[in-house]
Amino acid sequence: MATDYPGLLLLSRNDALRAYVDLVLSERGIPVRHFDLAREGLFWLVDHTPRYVLLDQDLDVDPFAVAARIRHVRRLKEVPLAVLIEPTEKHRTTAEVVRVKAIEKPLTRDKLYRFLGLGEAHVN
Repeated sequence: MATDYPGLLLLSRNDALRAYVDLVLSERGIPVRHFDLAREGLFWLVDHTPRYVLLDQDLDVDPFAVAARIRHVRRLKEVPLAVLIEPTEKHRTTAEVVRVKAIEKPLTRDKLYRFLGLGEAHVN
């Protein structure tokens, strides 16, 4: 039985992206678990069910293949999943075919909050 994880699983090799996501979500009290390698993240998913999954296009393998693999797990079908992509028609089309949400780079607070269903960002 997989353990529920109340936060975001981020698969990315980009240190700056991971730090940014950590910072933005810590403001909302949402934990982030990240891995550099898709394989590590997939192994983690065997025992955990995150609330959200975000894959970086610059992953060590094709992020759309990883997304398709995650979607084939019954327990993970309803978990919101997005791929952070360069703004090209090819990437948007691939995301549509794989049936994952595409978030165009650069990632902003508002884009991240919309993906998580948190509404607009509020600056204090």
